Amino acid sequence: MNKKAISILLCFGMCITMLAGCNQKDSSKETEEQSSKDEKVIKVGCEATTPGWIQTDKKGELSGYDYDVWTEIGERTGYKIEYKIMEWDGMWSMFDDGRLDSIGEQISYTTERAQKYNMSEPYAYNIYSLLCAKDNGELQSMDDLKDGMTIACESNTSDEIVLKAIEDEYGVTLKPTYFDGMSVQEVALGRCDLWPRARTSCETTIEEVDNLKILGDTNRVETNIYPFAKTDEGKELCGMVSKTIKEMKADGTLKKLSEKWFDTDITVQPENTEVLE
Repeated sequence: MNKKAISILLCFGMCITMLAGCNQKDSSKETEEQSSKDEKVIKVGCEATTPGWIQTDKKGELSGYDYDVWTEIGERTGYKIEYKIMEWDGMWSMFDDGRLDSIGEQISYTTERAQKYNMSEPYAYNIYSLLCAKDNGELQSMDDLKDGMTIACESNTSDEIVLKAIEDEYGVTLKPTYFDGMSVQEVALGRCDLWPRARTSCETTIEEVDNLKILGDTNRVETNIYPFAKTDEGKELCGMVSKTIKEMKADGTLKKLSEKWFDTDITVQPENTEVLE
């Protein structure tokens, strides 16, 4: 065989090898893309700013009751739970346009939300309390509430419902202070009189922020749920999550997680309370 023939055969062999390599890469890429499509993911939005519920810990990682509940849901259903951290109002916008599957940060049931979204099985019940500055001499108990006192309110939350319930119960007219990114430090510094928050969050907040105290409890309790879109996919996800939450209640897992974070069982509604709607 002459040198020219040998060269042609070598070139032909190299081409075959390159083509085989390309086919393997293409096949591998297609397999990865298909695997990515097949992966079951639930995208959950949060601010990660609610102590005890979901927050960023000292290691920079997410932790809290909501985080643990979702982790358990993921393990039981085979879904990957993908958290997206963002600001409150932007989070709801992304949820409404389908870029998030749910919101997982102490979301309370309201009639308005129930009309707009599919609601999961409740996983927590929380008595609402009021925070005030520890050195505020005017406020020693709930009976000290007076007309015109300022109370922090955040849009698209149950704060306004709590405000009305407090006004009805104590016969006062409070002045709501709406905020975007306002900190509970405003209360500690005396710039705002009151801050409505679920009892569990109040207890963790006063451990982290100086000059705060719990003024008292209301007789209103929020029911915590996970919202899903009113679509076929949202309905399916909601049903699956609700079924899993029920299983977690039945086998004691939910209670165990509650006691881990709050030293109490918040998975059942307290006696002599009215549910916020």
